[in-house]
Amino acid sequence: MEQARTPQSQHRDPVAVDALLSQGDARWADRAPRWREHQLVLPWPEELLSQFSLRMATHGMSISRTHMLGNPRYALQQLVHARAMGDDTLAMLSGQLFRFYQSHQSGVSLAAH
Repeated sequence: MEQARTPQSQHRDPVAVDALLSQGDARWADRAPRWREHQLVLPWPEELLSQFSLRMATHGMSISRTHMLGNPRYALQQLVHARAMGDDTLAMLSGQLFRFYQSHQSGVSLAAH
């Protein structure tokens, strides 16, 4: 005598299912905020980023503004390349941008110099 199997969903209490579904996004609203290093956009100071970009161009290096704003790894690589070029002005600009990046990550506000 084999018993007929019924799907498990038929054994669930409809009230319990409704209660679970009614939670909706409330449980996600209570989750911890994302760490700053995972943010999609780095709000570089516009003037400083423009100066950096133009100075890099004088050395034949074209930087992607989109990647500078949206990809922290790319941005930091460009700052490292700039420091290694032997241009004092470019080194100063990359240092200012790096300090801005550090302050943004730590949550401490620094005015661009």
